[in-house]
Amino acid sequence: MIGSAAKYLTPKLPPYPGPYTVGSVEVEVPAPWPAKYDAIGTAVETLLFRVFYPGSVTADGAAEVHPYWFPGGNRDYIKDYVQFLGKSSTIGSLLARVPFVADAVLPCLANIPLLAPPSGHKWPVIVFSHGLGGTRNAYSQFCGSMASHGAIVIAPEHRDMSAPITYVRNYKDNTYSEIPYRRMMEVNETARILRTFQLTQRVREVVSIVKVLLEQKIDLTPASTVNSREPVSINPINFNWDFVDTTIEKVLYSGHSFGAATTIAVVKGVHHLLDFLFQKPTDAVATNNTGNEEVPDSIDQEYDPNDQFLRPHPSAGVVLLDPWLIPVYQMMGIPLTVPAVANMSQSFYGWKSNMNLVYQLLSNSAVPEKIRPKTDTGVHLFLTKPSVHHSQSDFALLFPSLTKYAFKLPECTFETQTAVMNMNVAGCVEFLREYAGVQLFDVTGDADEGLVRTESKEHEEGSTETVSTGYLVAGGQIKGWSRLDVENDITVVDILEGNT
Repeated sequence: MIGSAAKYLTPKLPPYPGPYTVGSVEVEVPAPWPAKYDAIGTAVETLLFRVFYPGSVTADGAAEVHPYWFPGGNRDYIKDYVQFLGKSSTIGSLLARVPFVADAVLPCLANIPLLAPPSGHKWPVIVFSHGLGGTRNAYSQFCGSMASHGAIVIAPEHRDMSAPITYVRNYKDNTYSEIPYRRMMEVNETARILRTFQLTQRVREVVSIVKVLLEQKIDLTPASTVNSREPVSINPINFNWDFVDTTIEKVLYSGHSFGAATTIAVVKGVHHLLDFLFQKPTDAVATNNTGNEEVPDSIDQEYDPNDQFLRPHPSAGVVLLDPWLIPVYQMMGIPLTVPAVANMSQSFYGWKSNMNLVYQLLSNSAVPEKIRPKTDTGVHLFLTKPSVHHSQSDFALLFPSLTKYAFKLPECTFETQTAVMNMNVAGCVEFLREYAGVQLFDVTGDADEGLVRTESKEHEEGSTETVSTGYLVAGGQIKGWSRLDVENDITVVDILEGNT
């Protein structure tokens, strides 16, 4: 009876759409390049991230383990997620005691070996940055789906007070310190300082992880999690770096919301925001169209303009999901010189002041012709329906009824949100294949009209419910996406007051 109830009450994620089994490992290592951010009261002390990858399933009889969606199955995360959503800690504590909620798992397999790629190929690398309220697991469906098509996807957990809760390991005594979420609803000088240094920390975390993995090629030893219900291994997983394209210039960056802003800061250089904040000469000031932001007289933070982590970082392309660009609006006039795709939900598309910045970002982009067809800009903007901001994360899949009522999306069901997620993945696969020169797999059909994942998959054993049907790709567009025109440069007026 209990087993039957658990089957139906435990939140579930759909199978990944690609041809490969997905493995995943959670890693935490000491930060080789630590930094303190007194302005926001945080620091980069360790690097915590989850890696999704094409996995090899061995026939040695070892038990298949699925990672918990709430890290380690720790129920404390439920309470903090509820508080992030603006509800009381009492409600969160009660929900954390509800059976089965904390038992949600990822569709990937924990700590299995990395699969050898097809002959003559190496797996490409994507780094995905979470948004406000996100974690290393919060976008597991997108990250795992991209891995199922043949990519190594790295999902950092940022320690900038943007996660609902995160724990930093102290390697000296094997204890953990807690970093809570910091809510900032206002848009003012204080928030500008805090967001800028959050981005500065996020960029350091992203770039540090890339350098640690692709340059140092460290062993991937599974991390221990606070109050974990998962078995912990002290041995590194079988992860052969010779199977991976470790060329730094070929890394792809992606992110959702504030994570998309982080992606922009990585490739354009977060020093532009700091130069503006510290009133130093910068291209960002020259292209700032608001002309009315007051910058502070003094900031409780040192700033080294020669810090390598603050400069622009090379990339083969960027994928932006619901980019929240107000925190980086000073950088909109600086060309984005890599192939870019931005995919908007209906809710973010309706946010006019932010959409103006999205148009400005893409219209000021200049992708070199050597990496794109002469008839195409290498920049794409799409709208997915039916969707809300949380449709880009796992939230709408795990809790469709809550999403339906909380975000007023009557069409929100597990099936529609699975379709939305698969459309996002299908579009990103096609975009990266076409414009970033990335070889991803399970895209069939002729050159003019590909077909992404034609087979349907079942949600549960014995169920006839279709959760993945595949999407036609023609002329750079996914069936189910609405193509939006990238307009000419838009002058943004008084963005901090919400006026355009």
